[in-house]
This record gives sequence, C-alpha cells and structure tokens, in this order.
Amino acid sequence: MLFRVTARCILIRDGHILVQLSKHGDFYRLPGGRVRPEETILQGLKRELREELGIEHLEDPELMYIVESFYRRRSGIVHELGFYFLCKPCLEDKIRPKEEHLRIAWIPLDDLKPETLRPSVLAGYLKTLTNGGRSTRRPIYLVNVDIEHD
Repeated sequence: MLFRVTARCILIRDGHILVQLSKHGDFYRLPGGRVRPEETILQGLKRELREELGIEHLEDPELMYIVESFYRRRSGIVHELGFYFLCKPCLEDKIRPKEEHLRIAWIPLDDLKPETLRPSVLAGYLKTLTNGGRSTRRPIYLVNVDIEHD
C-alpha cells in the first residue's frame, strides 16, 4: 500500500470551478498535488500551484475539506490524505498551464458529477460553495473509497 499526502486548491470564478483534466480526458481533479516530506501542507500547495499554473500568491487559503481516499493503481492500493483549500489567487496572477502534460478547464459548478470528479465524494460538497452553503463548521472530514471488488 502506498500512502500520499496531497494539497489541492478550490478556485471558483463566476459559477465555474478550475479543474485539471486527466491525460485521457475521462475525469478531472482539482489543481495541486503531492506534498513533499520536507514541506508543510500550505508550502506544498503553493509550490504545486506555482509550478503547474503560474500562481505566485494566494490570499488567505481556507481549509474546507480533508478527504481520506482509498483507490487502486497499477502498483496497488493507494491511501491518500488530501487537504482542499478554498483559494483566491492575486489578480495579477495569470492562470495557465506551465507543464506540457497539464490540461485545465473552467467548468460550471452545476456540471460537477461524482462519476467524473476525483475524489468523487467532493462533487456534492463543492456545488454548495456557490449556493450559500458555507457552513461555519470547517474543515469537513470525508472518506472516499474507490476500489473495485474482484
């Protein structure tokens, strides 16, 4: 079993959310990635956003969700602890992919579906962010299990 810690960013603009598309375009996830062992969660988030999207500054990232995920990869089962922050990049930051393999899109929040979002458990929760569904109890802890049974 492989254990990972990730930090990801929730960027919402005009009812749309920024997502990264998978290589085959069959699913998407939020921008960010793995946190290195020598980094704090926020340091890892800032580094990932700078490296991947050219975002240099974040204003008051707010921890919204902690998602504990279990999923299968070719190498076996992955146990991932993901930290999801509601972020506001500075206005002067231009959001664009800085890595050749990276594809991003702004999709309507209403179009989020568990079938195409990883981790799937976040789809319903993210939709509430534009509908005034902000709870005062943050962060919310969620568990996502995406392991097919043989």
